[in-house]
Amino acid sequence: MNSSEEPSRRNGIAPIKPEYIIKKEDKFIKQEITTEVDLEDTPNDTVSEEPPKKKSRITRTRESNRKYKERAVKTFTEVKRLCHKTAVGEDCDFDQCKYDHDLNAFLEIKEKDIGGRCVNFEKFGKCRYGYKCRFSKAHTTPDGKLIVNEMLASLGIVEEKNGLTHEMQKLLRKNLYRFPKSDVYLKEIHGEISKQLEIEEQNKLAKLQATVTNKSDQMTTPQNQIIADDASTAEVNIQPTTELIDKNLVVQTLGDDNKTVCEMKSDDTVLTRVISEDFDASNDTPDVPLRACERKKLYLAPLTTVGNLPFRRICKEFGADITCGEMAMATNLLQGQQSEWALLKRHVSEDIFGVQICGCKAQHMVKCAEVLANEVEVDFIDINLGCPIDLVYNKGGGTALLRHDGRLGKIIRGMSRVTDIPITVKLRTGIQDDIPVAHKLMPKFENWGVSMAALHGRSRQQRYTKLADWKYISKVSYTVNEMPLFGNGDVLGYTDYYEHIEKHHVDGVMIGRGALIKPWLFDEIKSKRHYDISSRERLDIMKKFCDYGMEHWGSDSIGINQTRRFFCEWMSFLYRYIPVGLLEVLPQRINERPPFFRGRDELETLLASGNSNDWVKISEMFLGPAHESFKFVPKHVSNSYETNSFEG
Repeated sequence: MNSSEEPSRRNGIAPIKPEYIIKKEDKFIKQEITTEVDLEDTPNDTVSEEPPKKKSRITRTRESNRKYKERAVKTFTEVKRLCHKTAVGEDCDFDQCKYDHDLNAFLEIKEKDIGGRCVNFEKFGKCRYGYKCRFSKAHTTPDGKLIVNEMLASLGIVEEKNGLTHEMQKLLRKNLYRFPKSDVYLKEIHGEISKQLEIEEQNKLAKLQATVTNKSDQMTTPQNQIIADDASTAEVNIQPTTELIDKNLVVQTLGDDNKTVCEMKSDDTVLTRVISEDFDASNDTPDVPLRACERKKLYLAPLTTVGNLPFRRICKEFGADITCGEMAMATNLLQGQQSEWALLKRHVSEDIFGVQICGCKAQHMVKCAEVLANEVEVDFIDINLGCPIDLVYNKGGGTALLRHDGRLGKIIRGMSRVTDIPITVKLRTGIQDDIPVAHKLMPKFENWGVSMAALHGRSRQQRYTKLADWKYISKVSYTVNEMPLFGNGDVLGYTDYYEHIEKHHVDGVMIGRGALIKPWLFDEIKSKRHYDISSRERLDIMKKFCDYGMEHWGSDSIGINQTRRFFCEWMSFLYRYIPVGLLEVLPQRINERPPFFRGRDELETLLASGNSNDWVKISEMFLGPAHESFKFVPKHVSNSYETNSFEG
């Protein structure tokens, strides 16, 4: 069993061993799984059917939009919202407090505790949710008093950074926050735009006058003289053509020094880069010496919703080098929205961490960069040029900026000017499949001050259909001089990673869906092995995520509900993993749909279920029974299987 056995693969179907495959009409009864958590309210037996066949992208998008509007997760809130001061055993001194202060009334209606272990109490010595905690047995005495571990509490452990203070929020909401650097830059831009409009107006008048003059000259010029003039002009404009190698890639040798120039040709520009002194033009992938292996970095892509802080902690433990927060809207940050600023939070384990912002106007993006430089601790600020969703695209953000390089240049130059924090970009190949633009933008990025670019090998039109175009990423790499370029798309094993590093001349690889499906992928890459992880080990990873979630979102009813929601969102990717021991041919491909299969034990079968009800059942092992109002519909619906790809 090795990766060289490619002939045994079937197009679009994962090569699972026959003894594990189950027919479509079969139903596999899962047995009760014993856990440390009390599951007396959980049914012992559940029936899991094969996930339904994926629909076309158009049908799926319409249904997804409808469900998302109705949707999604109904958040449970307590009947009585207990005051935070009362919850931790303190007196509330706020006269206009709108929360309840009757502790006994709250305890009477409070839901049953989930278990006797509180992760917040264990780590920090004191649970900040007090009596509201669903694990309050761990830090209350038999007579109902809160327990504090004075030794741990005195350490003042803080593991999350970049929180929004009340004072900052107040300044932003009342438009009192000052942006001195941004104001200067925006004033200059406004002056440039005014001059440009004047020049355009003058050019229009000059063009109109020239047209009138030409018409009058043609009326007085003999016909044979016009033909002669046209012929001479045509001879002057004739230029020798250059043979293209591999579509738009041109290779030429310059002089006696035998230096090689690689050119990426497009409709209106030629981008040139000297790549080496010894270059074999007949070779499709030139033998260029690889950079030092230690310079290669594993970059966990910024992922909306599923790229939350607890998930990033899991990936850091498995060896991710660079992490980035979820996409945040610049306008919401400038308005002081607490939920948007929460996306910028950083865990202490994230040693190289950036935040990603999205917007379409220079005044918003530049000001946002200035406030981030002043108020948060980050290593880089990433500009989102790859978001394909209609909500962002129709407002001019995400991939829409790829067609407005003038506006994009003003944004990047302004952000680079108002902050010393490196500015990076993440983009797609273009908007339409047949019109890539990334190769035109890369040299401009370098001139504008971009420190690093990450290129996803798909267009907006593709979304996640078809495979990522790594050949195009390789071509784009020749248009870059000093700026590091990371490639992104379809990496699900260590063989994928090293193939792209060696053949496509990128400085690193950004990993998105591959990390969601198997977060231990970073460890596989660094150790160069296929990890046949057991079902119990996978369950331990999920348990750790829930612990991290309760540290981040809270261990009260609201926090647990949030943790359950994000856990189920992650499960919509995790269930796609096929254990190594079940495959006939290695490695698993991200575009191959697995047939319905049973695992080597009941737990492995349960973890492979595509039924969202089963995901909720798994969450109940760690977070207790879900509230009756909890309904889950996956937010992320991406068509990534080759057999069902739809070309829009």
